[in-house]
Amino acid sequence: MSEQQQQPQQNADVFQQKAEQDILKPTLPIPEDLQKQTTEMFTKVTNYLKGELSTTVSDYNLLIQMNNITSAKYHDMTEVTKGLSLFMGDLKVKYEEFQPYLDKINELDKNLGNLEKTVQLLDEYTKRLENKIKNIDKTALLQMKQQQSQQPQLQQQQQQQQQQPPPPPQQQQPLQQPSQTN
Repeated sequence: MSEQQQQPQQNADVFQQKAEQDILKPTLPIPEDLQKQTTEMFTKVTNYLKGELSTTVSDYNLLIQMNNITSAKYHDMTEVTKGLSLFMGDLKVKYEEFQPYLDKINELDKNLGNLEKTVQLLDEYTKRLENKIKNIDKTALLQMKQQQSQQPQLQQQQQQQQQQPPPPPQQQQPLQQPSQTN
């Protein structure tokens, strides 16, 4: 082989040997300051990750609590809805039971309206009759008063006539016949 071909081969062999040694035993010197800084870095990264994880856990716990509260609210709402549904069913049954009575009330209301109209007509008719009776009473009273005022006069006249002797009977005169001339 040529020298140029052997040199990269040797370099590769040297590199491989060095890599194997570094893996088995690192050759870099580790200063104490670097070790402290690395430890501090890992501690801070650990604290940071713990903080992030605790925040995430807190968020999840909050979500769990919210879900539980929401579930309880929905359960309560479901119970209220069931109660309302039963109540509405009862109301519907009661309404159907009362429907004949409501129909009768509506019919009575119509009849009451007709009765009110009839009462109003009767009231108007009664007022007209009262006015007529008042007018008749006034004229009848006037006539009665006149008769009463005339009655004592008639009674006096009758009494006077009874007290007077009857007039002599009048003789009837024969009727004269007209004379006929021939």
